[in-house]
Amino acid sequence: MEQYDAQNMKEIMHTYGDYMLRLSYLYVKDWVTAEDIVQDVFIKFFETQHQFEERATLKTYLAKITINRCHDYLRSWKSRRQLISNYLLKQIHAEKPSIDSEMLQRLEKLDIAKNVLQLSVKYREVIILFYYEELTTAAIGELLNLSENTIKTRLRRAREMLKLRLVEAEWEVLRHE
Repeated sequence: MEQYDAQNMKEIMHTYGDYMLRLSYLYVKDWVTAEDIVQDVFIKFFETQHQFEERATLKTYLAKITINRCHDYLRSWKSRRQLISNYLLKQIHAEKPSIDSEMLQRLEKLDIAKNVLQLSVKYREVIILFYYEELTTAAIGELLNLSENTIKTRLRRAREMLKLRLVEAEWEVLRHE
């Protein structure tokens, strides 16, 4: 079991920081909160590095801590309060959409991502880990402490939900034309 000094910790933060930030953002949907979570994870790892038994890679270990911290945040009152505040700010500062074709193309590209982020956490995380992080169902199961069959079931259900959401969005557009 290796003990990490300050220089090693800087290297670890440099190597895995962006990955953990992206992973955290996909859960909490807020960059500032994601940065706070990643910072907390690195502090926790530095304080408890002796618990790292090297049964998995350091990246997997840090990802697991990050995911658990994101789950904790999403269950907290602070998370709910932040969601309400963000929603109200968006309503106050809502701008009318532009007809510009470039903007419409961007919106089309973001449609799938937006729909993924609207899924509940248990479905969103398997989609993100499978498609965006390109992990296998076995690796996802290990990371989330779930059986591979549970991961496969959640992936199937998430795909079905996305399919329905995307079809509904297309019909919504056609209704307004």
